[in-house]
Amino acid sequence: MMKLQLSRRVTVACGFFRLFRRRKYLRWLFALFVFIVLIIGHIKVGREYGNNFVELKFGGQVVPPKNATSNIKGSMENHQNSKVDRTGRMFYKEHLLINTAKTIQNDLNEQQRCLSWCNKSPHKGGQYFLSAVLLVRIYSSDLAKLSTRELLQWLYYLRYAGFEHVYVYDAYVSSHESQKNALEFLVTEGFVSYVDWSHNASPYSVTGTQESAYQDCLEKWGHQSKWQASIDIDEYPFCPQDTKPNFMQRFIANFSRELPDVSQITMQNFLFLGTPLNDTQHPFLIDRLKRRTRGPSNALVKPIYKTSHVKLTHVHHHDLRSGISVDANQNKIRLNHYWGARLQNWGEDTPDILAKTTEDNTMQENCKKPPKLRSCLPAK
Repeated sequence: MMKLQLSRRVTVACGFFRLFRRRKYLRWLFALFVFIVLIIGHIKVGREYGNNFVELKFGGQVVPPKNATSNIKGSMENHQNSKVDRTGRMFYKEHLLINTAKTIQNDLNEQQRCLSWCNKSPHKGGQYFLSAVLLVRIYSSDLAKLSTRELLQWLYYLRYAGFEHVYVYDAYVSSHESQKNALEFLVTEGFVSYVDWSHNASPYSVTGTQESAYQDCLEKWGHQSKWQASIDIDEYPFCPQDTKPNFMQRFIANFSRELPDVSQITMQNFLFLGTPLNDTQHPFLIDRLKRRTRGPSNALVKPIYKTSHVKLTHVHHHDLRSGISVDANQNKIRLNHYWGARLQNWGEDTPDILAKTTEDNTMQENCKKPPKLRSCLPAK
C-alpha cells in the first residue's frame, strides 16, 4: 500500500515536470517573471522619484533629479527611462495646471478688488464726502490728443482715488464734440452728472467759461458734497505714500483732523513733460509721460475745498467764507499735471526739457490698478 502511494506521488511530480518542459508553458512562465520584475522596478522608481523629486523654477520649468533611473539596468534601462520621462512630463503638466489655476485665482481676486471700487452701488441720499467738478472740451485738433478715451481714464482714476461723484461741464463748440453719449452709462450709474455748457464755450474765457462752470456747480450742487476738487483731465491727484483705493479720502480725513480749521487744501503742480510714448503701446496717459519736473513747476496750484466754506470760485484759489487755505506738503500729496510736449512746441525732447526734468515711474503701479483700469473701462 505504501509503495503504491509513493509511486503515485512520483508520477504526479513527473507530470508537473513534463508540463513545464513544454515550450508554451515556458514562455508563459518567462512572461510572468518579466512582468513581476517590471512591477518591482516601477515601484522602486516611484518611491525614489517621490522621495527625491526636486522642483526647480527656471522660467516655469520643472527639472526631475538626474539619478531618478540610476537603479534600472540592463535591457530594461531605456524602457524605464521613457517611463520616468513620461512621469516627469506628468509632474510638469500638473505644475503648469497649478500655476495656471493660481493665476486665474489671482486675476479673479484682482477683479474683485477692482469691483470693490469700480462698481460701487449708486449713492443713496446723504452727502458725498468727496466730489470733483470738471470743465472739458474734447476736440480732434487738440495737439495734446486728449480724447474721450483720456476722459474715461481720468474719471475711472478719480473713482479709484475715492471721488464719489463728478460733475462734468461739457464746453463743446460743435455738436459732434459732445460727450453726452460717451458718458451716458456713467450718468446712469450715478457717478457722473453731465452738464451741457456749450452756450458758454465760445468765445472761451477763464471767467465766462471755466470759473462760471465752477460757480454754477457750487451754487446748484455744492450742498451735495462736503469736499470738492476742481481739476482738469490732464491733472491727476497723487499721494506718493498711499496708492491704495480711496487714498484721497484718507488724505483729506487725516489732513483735516490735524488742521480742523482748514477749508481749502491746495495741491502743488508737478509737470510731466517731454515727447509722449506711443499711445498704442501705452494707452493710458499717465503711462505715456515719464519725465517730471524736479519740484513744483509754478504757483498754479489746484484746490480741494469744503463747499460750504467757499464764497466765490476761481481756477487756482477760491475765495473763502470761513476757515483757512493751506498748501499741502508735496510729499503727502501733489498734482501730476500731464502737460506733455507743449514746452517744446510738440517737437522732440530738447536739452532744456531733459535738464529740468527727472524720470518718474511712481505712477507705474497706478497704471495697473484702475483695471486694473483696463478691465473696468468699457470696450469702446
